[in-house]
Amino acid sequence: MSLHSQLHTSYLYSMFISKSFILFSVCLIFASCGSEPKVIQPKSGSSEEMETDVARDRSTSDVHEVVVEDFLHASRYTYLQVKEQGESFWIAVPFTEVEKGKRYFYQGGMRMENFKSKEHDRVFERLYLVDRVSEIPSMDPIASDRGEIDMHGGKVKPLTESIQPIEGGIGLAQLFSDPAKYNDQILLVKGQCVKVNQNIMGKNWVHLQDGSKDDSDDSLDLTITTKEEVQVGAVVSFEGKIATDRDIGSGYHFDIIMEEAVLVN
Repeated sequence: MSLHSQLHTSYLYSMFISKSFILFSVCLIFASCGSEPKVIQPKSGSSEEMETDVARDRSTSDVHEVVVEDFLHASRYTYLQVKEQGESFWIAVPFTEVEKGKRYFYQGGMRMENFKSKEHDRVFERLYLVDRVSEIPSMDPIASDRGEIDMHGGKVKPLTESIQPIEGGIGLAQLFSDPAKYNDQILLVKGQCVKVNQNIMGKNWVHLQDGSKDDSDDSLDLTITTKEEVQVGAVVSFEGKIATDRDIGSGYHFDIIMEEAVLVN
């Protein structure tokens, strides 16, 4: 065979291998894009060997609020029978002391089917492996009225430019100067959304700034609870009820907060 023929044959073979690899890769991608949550069969039927650091398949954007109906301790893990919005199911977390009837929060989770616990000689038809549970929704933290409480140590980004109040509305500097004066009042505020915590306790928690600062030169940040969807960075106006000295439980206290707010055009 001539050198030219050998080179041509080699080129065709290389092209065949390359196309075959691309086709195989595409098939793998499509195979991995199944519906969520993924259903994983247990390995060796042993829950005591599970690794919860990969338990993130279940709705990682939402924080789930559940009530413990029952629980079982194993040497390394705790199994919790929980109820969420009328649905009862089991989750498993690293060994944790919990109480029946108490409310907990968790985020994410990998769904397992026909999952067997060797220690309890029990098969769970459906179980979610979860990283942890918390008495507060700290997986996607709510910030305080000044935006300073963040379980990951961060703060909301301060707004550098001033936004004027909407007609008939009030600026944050005026609102924060005498919060008690506006308690239980329906007010209009305008500002930039600097942070959103979605679907915590059935609400979205929006943090609004308008460029106002306090005496220590920190940006004033108003926490707003709403059903509305707001993008970070958007300049929006809200109408809602002001509450002061508000304790929502689980260790969260707000000097001032706007509740049940709606967007205003």
